[in-house]
Amino acid sequence: MAINKKLNFELNGIMYDYKLFDTLKSIKQNKSQRKSAKELGISHTVLNRRILNAEKDLSEKLVIVSNKGSFLTDYALNLLEEYESYEQRLVDDDVWVMTGGFISCEFIRELAMAYQLENIKILQTDLDMAIDLANKGLIDILGFDDPVQAYIRNLEPVALGRDKLMLLTHGDENFDKLSDLNGLKFVEVEGSAQRLAWTTLANYDLDFDIVDTVSSFHEAIRMVEQDPLLYTFINNSLSYTSLNTNNILAEDTRHIISALNVKNSVEVESFLNFASHNAQNVTCNFGFEHL
Repeated sequence: MAINKKLNFELNGIMYDYKLFDTLKSIKQNKSQRKSAKELGISHTVLNRRILNAEKDLSEKLVIVSNKGSFLTDYALNLLEEYESYEQRLVDDDVWVMTGGFISCEFIRELAMAYQLENIKILQTDLDMAIDLANKGLIDILGFDDPVQAYIRNLEPVALGRDKLMLLTHGDENFDKLSDLNGLKFVEVEGSAQRLAWTTLANYDLDFDIVDTVSSFHEAIRMVEQDPLLYTFINNSLSYTSLNTNNILAEDTRHIISALNVKNSVEVESFLNFASHNAQNVTCNFGFEHL
């Protein structure tokens, strides 16, 4: 059965729209940017800008233009091959496919590796895309980094473990009391549980400013590490990525990481229940807390 898949893909902490990969596919086939633009129903200028913007973000050349036409670089060909392998996983009946936010995906990834569960493929994407794939019946497990995202959709996922937020700092800075956070500038990670931090700061009448919103923790961490005037919050299960964290809001930001059995599979339900019960000691090793 042919399924119209529209899959976004994260690279180096940046989420790329499926349109980029549609463009690479078309150029590979047509060997002409003008033919590809016509095939995709866009102008040549839009197509060219799409490629140039991606090349700038990736710091890699994607397309080579010569008097014989336009051709994908080896990097672009490998990138496209990886993307298409993920597309195939969405329609492969022999494996489970899980998608969701970074934290829930890492929870399931580590647990699956620890117990040598080989028939599961994990695809991290933005929540809107994950919900769309679930609605189309293309995935088996839908992960939630923030419990409110399931609640507002009237869904009842299986609770897997608890996490909390840590303030990402700049080395020797001290934050001993909440008032020390007054006046700070933050980078927000879209779809994460950081809303708990913002609510806490607002409840204590602290002045703070969210200056940018990004799609991944890795991007937020990179921005903060490069600018001593920026801060962010990361999950405790991610704190291994940085030596400079502070638990000043940990008690106020504890939350549940959960996952939904999209197709009501007995096998998936058994695995998720195992994750939420017998495997709690294992997942604590990954920085999560007991339920």
